Amino acid sequence: MLKAIRILSPAAALAVGLTGCVGSAGVSTWNYQAGPGYETQRVYDGRLQADSSRGLTRESCTTVSRRQVGPSGRLDSSDDTACSSN
Repeated sequence: MLKAIRILSPAAALAVGLTGCVGSAGVSTWNYQAGPGYETQRVYDGRLQADSSRGLTRESCTTVSRRQVGPSGRLDSSDDTACSSN
């Protein structure tokens, strides 16, 4: 049993060393407004990632959702998302 562990330990360490390290952190914020017949929500999502092979990368997305009730009672809605990566 101990012989098997001694043989597998360097292989496991080598496998971990080859995969590299990856870490990430994210943040989300939102804003909501409403009034007679409308509502608007804006959501910001950002993520920062550290990867030993690619360095620091950042991705951020903003989504704006709009809902509006027209005079006839018809509901109009739209969702727009814009993302950027660095």
